Parts: sequence; structure tokens; C-alpha cells
Amino acid sequence: MIEENLTRYFSAWWAILFVFLAFNLIPVPFAFLIGSLGDWVYQNPVMVDMNYLGQVTLHPIADNLTSIFSMAALILFITWRMKKRNIDLAELGSLDLKKRDIFFGTIMLAFFIALEELYMWVLGIEMPEGFITFMLSDPIILGLISVVIIAPIAEEFLFRGFLYSQLKRTKLGPWGAITISSLLWTVIHFQYEILILVFVFIFGLFLGYMRMAYRSLSLPIILHGLNNTFAFFMIYFFY
Repeated sequence: MIEENLTRYFSAWWAILFVFLAFNLIPVPFAFLIGSLGDWVYQNPVMVDMNYLGQVTLHPIADNLTSIFSMAALILFITWRMKKRNIDLAELGSLDLKKRDIFFGTIMLAFFIALEELYMWVLGIEMPEGFITFMLSDPIILGLISVVIIAPIAEEFLFRGFLYSQLKRTKLGPWGAITISSLLWTVIHFQYEILILVFVFIFGLFLGYMRMAYRSLSLPIILHGLNNTFAFFMIYFFY
């Protein structure tokens, strides 16, 4: 009975492997399930250059629905596993929103976005045309939900919440946890070229710092969402 009540934290290697497996395997059954709904989910196919994977055909309805439902399942699954290991969900970070934190966080985000735009302009970096087409494909509401709501919540929960909370308890410490979680978060954005990935990694460090400094999960979620909202509407109106 005593052993059943013990908190069993994830080791660094198991936490990393667990995140990798959960992120890649949980969407699989949802992809098959949504694909079984009929040909209508495969409307408006878009060819996207996935960098090292080459040209890949994406389907705005099927892929966005898969993302929405699988990421919700991912959060529920990890929450369940944490409870089974008696890990306090408070380890993920506070969900309380403080106006002062949001204010200062938004100012820092605005500075970061300005720096990003300058970086892209100086190096002449363009967003992948196929990826832009995919984001703006009908029904655009699904792309908006995936990019602005689902991605910030699920990715911050997974990387700045769960993974950071487990890695910081190891010899890596808080800064090592920020670095490793940011690196793994960058890897899942493999559709971008290397120069864009460099800034994705830096943005991950920024979000990780906000998680550490404010002990908050909700703050990086909000800032991630604001960043994606800005990017989405910039693409919608100016590309």
C-alpha cells in the first residue's frame, strides 16, 4: 500500500522517449478513424515541401481533424499516466492567469516577433509556399483552430509542461530541461528549413524561460497562441 502511494517520476530518457512515442503514435488511430468517414475528408489536397521528407500530400480536413482530436487525446493520456504514477498535476505549472504576467509577457513577445521579422528579412527567408496554402485551405476554420488553439495548448502541455517538469528534476536542472524540451519541440517542426528551425529553437527557449520564471503553464500557452495568431493573420492578409 505504501509503494502504491509513492510518486514515480519519469527518468530523463524515459520522459523523452515517452513524449516521442505518444506524440507520434496517438494520432495514428485517429487518422484511420477520420479517414473512414468518407472521401469528403480528402478534399482540397495540397502538396507541401516537408524539407527532408520531400513533397508530401496533405489534406486540410483530414489532417486538421486528426490533429484536433489526437492532441486532445494526448493530453488526456499523459494526464492519466501522471495520475497513475502519483505525480501531482501541479508539476505541469500553474494555470492561473495574472494580468501583470500577461502584460510583460506580451511585451517580450512583441520584441521577439520584431526580432524574428528582422531575422527573416535580413536572411531573405520565405515561408514554404505549400505550407501557407495548406493553412489557408478550405475550410479555413479548421486550420485556424489547429494553429491558434490546439497547437499552443497541446505543445505547451507536452513540452513546457510535462517534459520540462520531469527533466528539471534530473541532473539536467531547469536550464537543461528548457534546452532539451526546446530542441525536441524544434524537431517536430521539421517542415521548415534549417534557418527557420534555428529561430523556432530560440522561441522554444523563450517559452521555456517564461514557464520557469513565472512557474506558469498558462502563460507560455497564451504567448504561443498570440504568436501563432499573428503568424496566421499575417499569412492570411499579406501572402
